[in-house]
Amino acid sequence: MEITLGGIAGLIAALAFVVLVIFLARVLSNVNRTLGSVANTTENLERQLDGITMEVTALLHKTNRLVDNVEEKTELLAPVAHALDELGTSLNEVTESVRTVSTSVHSAADENKEQIAQAVRWGSVAVELFKKNKPEASASKERPRRRTRREKKAETPVSPDLIQTDDTIK
Repeated sequence: MEITLGGIAGLIAALAFVVLVIFLARVLSNVNRTLGSVANTTENLERQLDGITMEVTALLHKTNRLVDNVEEKTELLAPVAHALDELGTSLNEVTESVRTVSTSVHSAADENKEQIAQAVRWGSVAVELFKKNKPEASASKERPRRRTRREKKAETPVSPDLIQTDDTIK
């Protein structure tokens, strides 16, 4: 067997091809592992996205129900708000009416001071008569003692002239 230059060149080419195939096999093996890992990651992402999608869908349904519920409550509260507005207007009118009546009563009181003083005197007389003729509350357990005719005669009648009052109203 003779080794020729062409044979050596063929042998070198064959060895280079074998080395190339070995390196390509290693690269393809690494690519295969990488693609397998990518496939696993993609599957995991798909499962997670499916779960997230279901949760987001459920959340959207709940949100839509809450929005509908809030809209219903808002519609129910609209008459209440309107009623409160009318109540405020009515209260303003009542306040203005009370202010007007108060002003007119004040001016009437200024004009009729003497008559009011007389009415106060008569009211005081009425209170005094009521107090004198009222049975005692402490004697509710015991029978009240009857007054004799002498005691009744000894009482002096109360009249507006006997009670002193200040004629000016402050």
